[in-house]
Amino acid sequence: MNSAKKLNTVAAGETAFIIAVAAGRKAKDRLESMGLIPGAEVDVLNNGGGPMIISIGEGRIMVERGIADKVLVA
Repeated sequence: MNSAKKLNTVAAGETAFIIAVAAGRKAKDRLESMGLIPGAEVDVLNNGGGPMIISIGEGRIMVERGIADKVLVA
């Protein structure tokens, strides 16, 4: 079993499952509206400099690094 880590540490090409979001209410609501909820599977497409690009379901989402730091994944 993998231990929890932050979304911004997941390498491009890897898949992770969201465990929790440790953010304020406003940020948490925004992430939930994009489908970033506990149990969701995300594929990291780009984790280079700047915002991350992830795929969730049929969509692609750009996530700021500060927000990705608050998303715990396994």
